[in-house]
Amino acid sequence: MKALPTPREMAIADQATIASGVPATVLMERAGSAVARATLEVVGGRYGKRVAVVCGTGNNGGDGFVAARILHREGCAVRCIVVGDLESVKGAAAHHLGLMRTRGVSVEALGTDGLKADAIVDAIFGTGFHGTAEGAADAAIRALDAETAPVVAADIPSGLDGLTGRAQGPAVHAAITVTMGARKLGLAIEDGPQHAGRIDVADIGIPQPTTMNYLLDTDDVIEFMPQRNPADHKRSGASVLILAGSDPVPGAPMLAARAAGRMGAGYVTLASTSKAIEAAAVRLPEVLKHICSPGDHLGPEALDELKGPLEYATVLAVGPGLGEGSDQRALVERILGEIDIPIVVDADGLNVLAGNTELLRRRSDEGRKTVITPHPGELAKLLASSVDDVQGDRLAAVREASSRFGCIVVLKGHGTLVADGAEQVVAVNPTGGPVLATAGTGDVLTGALAALFTRAEGSVFGRACAAVYLHGLAGDIVAAERGSVGALAWDVAESLPAAIATIGASA
Repeated sequence: MKALPTPREMAIADQATIASGVPATVLMERAGSAVARATLEVVGGRYGKRVAVVCGTGNNGGDGFVAARILHREGCAVRCIVVGDLESVKGAAAHHLGLMRTRGVSVEALGTDGLKADAIVDAIFGTGFHGTAEGAADAAIRALDAETAPVVAADIPSGLDGLTGRAQGPAVHAAITVTMGARKLGLAIEDGPQHAGRIDVADIGIPQPTTMNYLLDTDDVIEFMPQRNPADHKRSGASVLILAGSDPVPGAPMLAARAAGRMGAGYVTLASTSKAIEAAAVRLPEVLKHICSPGDHLGPEALDELKGPLEYATVLAVGPGLGEGSDQRALVERILGEIDIPIVVDADGLNVLAGNTELLRRRSDEGRKTVITPHPGELAKLLASSVDDVQGDRLAAVREASSRFGCIVVLKGHGTLVADGAEQVVAVNPTGGPVLATAGTGDVLTGALAALFTRAEGSVFGRACAAVYLHGLAGDIVAAERGSVGALAWDVAESLPAAIATIGASA
């Protein structure tokens, strides 16, 4: 996993580097040089190329002063535009402002006639920014975003919160973001990926900061890839039991079952109502089916009908299409209290737990493995919070939930988060995109996760991360083949083998 430090964690690492004997002016020189190199790449030349370097008055602006001086030396026609009072420029930034001026680059204010540049350097705000830009800074960010010239951002696009990744007001859309020392958390979550463009991590001599936030990559998935050996049989892999669905919602359990099979489960059993099983009989001939309720929804007595399937199951997935009511609540309560095998809880299985999450905590205390996969609305119910609060700081919400409930929490959404409260670690998933913004893809994730989540093998957190990554990669494959609009959750389930093969080919 790649470290995703918070602004505070990065500042601590930066201060420690300076305390060890590396002057702040040297670190700033290295940072600005990296920005200048990226700008030369973007602008496609040197002599006669027009570059506007827009600087704030803090350390981020100092990086811009260095970049302006180097670009001028390389033959570019450089304009340095400062947003704010020059008298407030202090420390290393003031040093490099003076050096830039002595090398022949003058300072000007932002005009109203546009930047007229072949490339722009954004050095207004750094990773410590939060809130909304005001006054001249607001005008500068809007001016940058109105330009067609490519923008190179120093450390983080201005206007983006380095902690939450949110753009609460205007924020720069960069072609390249040159971030110093490590990829920052705010670049990986929420609005960050849409604003950052290509991210280059510049090594400027700062040791990797201590953090518990990470970005998933293929190396994190390979260890947990489903594999088949010559001697394997259908009981060798995961044996997944899916308890889900109702007469009004027969599709959700089918999506979960299909995904479990496509993720490599050797045995998949779907237990549901009679009409849901009838629907599944047409689409899922390879899945075992078990009617466990005479009514139109599942209740607590359904568990009594599953003694046979539970004997062979290595994991139970519950929730998709279950519906909400006292019967469903009683069923989920029985499952969490009585079932010893690992459990994945999603959708209505979570909705009926609102106000009764102690069952999750108790199960964890007894050493039973549980993964829950809420979307923001479901997590808000579980935390007795609001969707706005959850989305306002997704990282804090998922970490709180995992710590409070004692289980692995997968917070779905753009940049899905996987949290392990016991280790206080959170992983950010970079795969997937708008193609997953369609009904049923969460059910696909439930089945895919269940197939990787076996009773005794490996890290539960690691397997959850692998399932989330492969699910998103399957979505990326669908988008590449069919486009994002009109793709269905079933398409994502069908592309899971291709996602597995893609990771296998890179191993």
